[in-house]
Amino acid sequence: MKKTKIFLILICSLLMSSCSFDLDLDKLFDEMFFEEEISYKEPSKIEVSDYYTTPYDSPVERELSESEVELYNMICYYLENYDLSFHFENADENEVIKAYRAVIEDHPEYFWVNGGYKYVITTFSTHTEIEFTPASQDNVNDIIAKNAKFKVKVQSIVEEANKQETLYDKVLYVHDYIVDNTSYDHDAAENQPDDEVDEYFDSRSAYGCLVNGRAVCSGYADAFQCIMQALEIPCGGISGNAVDGGESHAWNYVKLGDYNYQIDVTWDDSSYTDDEGGNAERKSYDYFLVTTEEMELTHIISEDQLVPECSGLEYNYYIYNNLYFPEYDFDYVAYTIRENVPYGSVSLKFGTPDECQKAYDDLLENDRIFRIDGVSGSVSYVKGNNGLTLTFTF
Repeated sequence: MKKTKIFLILICSLLMSSCSFDLDLDKLFDEMFFEEEISYKEPSKIEVSDYYTTPYDSPVERELSESEVELYNMICYYLENYDLSFHFENADENEVIKAYRAVIEDHPEYFWVNGGYKYVITTFSTHTEIEFTPASQDNVNDIIAKNAKFKVKVQSIVEEANKQETLYDKVLYVHDYIVDNTSYDHDAAENQPDDEVDEYFDSRSAYGCLVNGRAVCSGYADAFQCIMQALEIPCGGISGNAVDGGESHAWNYVKLGDYNYQIDVTWDDSSYTDDEGGNAERKSYDYFLVTTEEMELTHIISEDQLVPECSGLEYNYYIYNNLYFPEYDFDYVAYTIRENVPYGSVSLKFGTPDECQKAYDDLLENDRIFRIDGVSGSVSYVKGNNGLTLTFTF
């Protein structure tokens, strides 16, 4: 009734005005009191088979020579026994370096070393020796103690993940656990690593993520890879840069069923500016099991990496939960929003940035979202960095 009184006062004042004014009362009343009849349509489940354009690409196999494989295994043996100095005889230095880098990429559970190293070559009359020292900040006793904590944490996460009913649910549990229990370490991200002394060493590792609860992107990615491998789910790391800004970054690929996917747990642990101008944390699924094509909207993969083509669709968060719309259609979107209002929020994904912009313009710029049953008061929203998602909080 309050709105009706205001409208009637406005009409009366216009009629009594001496100004010349062409007033279409029928049109004005239609605009004032029109309530849109929405044909709520339940969207059908996306048939992912209709969208596969790339055949299954098996995980890449690391190309190591026979001698490099032997060095690889020796390095794993040294690390398993907490040795911080590797001794090689009659080995090629380039092969040692290649094998060491392969071990670091394949085994993030060796969190006490990273990609840094130094070595000394000594040539004798009969043979050559290489003393190779990986970069580490801890002594052996500290490493043993920290690794005991690390193994307990990994095992507890794995046990809970294995209680989940489906493969999708296992990966979702691990994703959510890392996001919910880790804070991004901005100080570590701004610090320049020093091979000898680095107080932020842990934050770049799986240990920092899972035990300390603080990490940068490499820590998030290593932690995810560690747990996936413990669950016997094929997984690897990817390094590269962000399209916007160009800063270095790390994320993962993972094989589920017959297809590979990419996942960026760090960027799903996101923050945004709230209504009061402060920073608020937000768990998203914008980068949960996406294709290479989609990830390349925001990520640049460094060259010369062993990364398989990722074309999986079935386990993408939005497709799996029927929150994906190849094209914007108000009636389908209205149905999905209406059904999720009782839960307090909903995230929707669209086929292209243009379709997402159409949804934004229609729902928010035209205030059409307020015509949906159950939506009242204020609605906050977040647009995904990839330009494909909209998240509404009611």
